Amino acid sequence: MRTLDHDEFLAMRRFPALDGLRAIAATIVILFHFAGPKWSWLSGWVGVYIFFVLSGFLITTLLLREQDRTGRISLSAFYLRRVFRILPPYLVILGGIIVFVWLRGEFFTREFPHALKYYLTFFNEFFPASSPNGPDNFFSGSWTLGIEEKFYLFWPFLLVVAGAVGLAAAWRKLALAIAAFALMAGLVGVTSGWVLNGPQVPIYRSTVHYAILLIGCVLAIAMHYRRSYAVIKPLTHPLAAIPVFGAFALLHVNMESLWWETGSNLGLLIAYGLLSAMLLVVLVSPGPLRRLLATKVMRFVGERSYSLYLLQGPVHFAVVAAIPPLGEHRMISALTVFAVGLGIADLIHRWVEQPMILTGKKLIARRQERKALRAAEAELKRPNAVEAPSAAR
Repeated sequence: MRTLDHDEFLAMRRFPALDGLRAIAATIVILFHFAGPKWSWLSGWVGVYIFFVLSGFLITTLLLREQDRTGRISLSAFYLRRVFRILPPYLVILGGIIVFVWLRGEFFTREFPHALKYYLTFFNEFFPASSPNGPDNFFSGSWTLGIEEKFYLFWPFLLVVAGAVGLAAAWRKLALAIAAFALMAGLVGVTSGWVLNGPQVPIYRSTVHYAILLIGCVLAIAMHYRRSYAVIKPLTHPLAAIPVFGAFALLHVNMESLWWETGSNLGLLIAYGLLSAMLLVVLVSPGPLRRLLATKVMRFVGERSYSLYLLQGPVHFAVVAAIPPLGEHRMISALTVFAVGLGIADLIHRWVEQPMILTGKKLIARRQERKALRAAEAELKRPNAVEAPSAAR
């Protein structure tokens, strides 16, 4: 029954309980979409915001640790890791959808030629809503990939720029700047189409998502540096899990009703993002909640949650085509989509995701070896390189 020391946090190489949190987020999203109105209290639609906070936290933590370890952030290595992590499952699932609708003779009737220019450039969130038979019904969840890919593109670059202009040793200033930007992103989301009495544009086009991602980034920065970690440290005590989880669960199960009662107030999403960040602190700290979410079952689902999330739409369509009664949204429909989707996600994880991640790591390692070799050769060509041994005698 003690708090987590800063050195212990920095020594952690994996956060297994966060895989369990991914599992929960993916599951409640599927339940929200297919279990029917009786399960609306699960507020499954906000599961994507758990993913956003997680992404901001994990990506920023990895980048800051790389900077401590090597003295710099390699943008090329980062982008290669993301390409080999994100693209293969995404393209395999998208390709499977295309083959499926082509074989059914629906490729053109479902507007896929028009949709592909959005899907292949990761502008998914800007794909216009179409007819009930449109391609967005197959790949509706992919709008979050459009948001995250833009985040992956710009955020590491901003960290490198911050270091170049002298902020590397003063991350608390950057944290304040990020917090201010997060607030501004939320305000822009309100003024660019979201008002307190309801939305004028779809929620997935709001800039509030970047504010949620940045909440995770701010948490990562605060936990990486000793002085700011001291402020967060009390939340790492096992007893802190009780009020944190209690507040998070209370808001979560009431998000659906509060969202509509307050006129789709985006401030609720910011509050949810902040509580999600506090929950992450609890889950990386010792305690029963971390042990529960780090079990093999939870980690199994969490490690496959990316593909599972993307598969929910096409799997539901295929399941309904095979068993029409499952077209009615009820728990048996959601559980069927979950089971079939998880099975396919497991195959993608084993045969596509893991091999491609390993390929990316090997490519990065070879690039680093070649770079080190070139640096050594350049050093040997320096005029004093030959004189140095004799001077040392």
